[in-house]
Amino acid sequence: MDIPSQHVFSALSEKGVTELHHANSIATACQFLRSKSLMSRGTVERMGLTQTAQASDEVDRRYSIWFDVFLDSVDIHARASRANAYGPVLFVFDLALIDRNKTGRIWISKENPTKWAGKPDEERWFQSKEELESNFVKGRFDQMILLRHCGGSLPFGRHLKKIILDDPKLSTDDDVNIYSMAVGALRLAMQDANIDVPIERRRCKTGCKCKEYWKGDDNRLFKMFDPKI
Repeated sequence: MDIPSQHVFSALSEKGVTELHHANSIATACQFLRSKSLMSRGTVERMGLTQTAQASDEVDRRYSIWFDVFLDSVDIHARASRANAYGPVLFVFDLALIDRNKTGRIWISKENPTKWAGKPDEERWFQSKEELESNFVKGRFDQMILLRHCGGSLPFGRHLKKIILDDPKLSTDDDVNIYSMAVGALRLAMQDANIDVPIERRRCKTGCKCKEYWKGDDNRLFKMFDPKI
């Protein structure tokens, strides 16, 4: 069920949400930077651009959310003390991104689409501003913000505050530091688009398991950090 963007902005503000987040791979993030916008999986595919495959792609196609733009109300990596499975790059926006920004009406999920099988719309989506005000919980991972009528693209405008980048503290076989390689790719993409926002090295809390996650699978590591996939 779609809810007017200003109603979503108001409800999230009251819940203490001040920032919106989107995590992705280096390769996909570079495409976003060069386009100066977040783009849906379907939009990137339709444009013939490079993007990193995600485990949720089949589900997104099945439920016709392939052309939607996803945002989270919290930094999942920081909250869960683990790497974000969608990628090491975190775009951080101010909440005003969805206020009067031609986003149209917004949909907010009650559960991750991977859990939707056999459930009616009432269990998949918040149905009204009132329900959102009553039941939305800041930082609940399943409650994702989907822009379904923005043409598959959401311009950054002046709302991109910074990028937070994981540092796996690993190097390639050629002894190239992976974090430095990733920063270089992001900065080049920003230079191409005349964008200047800070890139912050992620500072993890004690007990965070992200280093083990990145170290545990070379294919996953390079899939997410290699800008040339």
